[in-house]
Amino acid sequence: MALDSMREIFDRMAEEGKPFWEIVLETDMEERQVTRNQSMAKMLITWQAMSDAADSYTGQRRSVSGLVGGDGMKMRQYCLRGEAMSGGYISEVIAEALSMAESNACMCRIVAAPTAGACGVLPAVLLPLLSGPRMLFNRNLLYTAITRARNCVTILGSSATVRGMIENNNENRRFTALAERIREVCGQIWGE
Repeated sequence: MALDSMREIFDRMAEEGKPFWEIVLETDMEERQVTRNQSMAKMLITWQAMSDAADSYTGQRRSVSGLVGGDGMKMRQYCLRGEAMSGGYISEVIAEALSMAESNACMCRIVAAPTAGACGVLPAVLLPLLSGPRMLFNRNLLYTAITRARNCVTILGSSATVRGMIENNNENRRFTALAERIREVCGQIWGE
């Protein structure tokens, strides 16, 4: 039986006297028809793949097209220099997500990037809304987190922050180097 809402998880927690993680684990076991040990082993394998990909990331590899590579390292350097707009924790999450996505694009071991939008549907989404620039706390971020979570969304933050996000429908211009990278690679291909 799939978990369709947080209410369903909380109801089962109250009825069965079990912690949140146990309800999610049991649901995985039931959905995939596996034992507890098999479910835990699958989670360990998935975690190890993500951990290995993160540990082996150097920022030196480039995708075959040349469009992807190095941005995770750049973000990590922004963090270390204190230049990232989003602050410490969020900046580290961004750096890790970029690193994982680059690892995938460079044909290393394919793992899920820890971002809500890039991965399609996730079993669960943790949305930390404890601090950071208001411009990041918008309706679009909240909507993306909620619509990408298959089983549950956990929001760390105040109800006032969530209300503010619902009211904030501003979309900010994204500043990426994608257009510059495309021109650079096309220039190399066409000899410009």
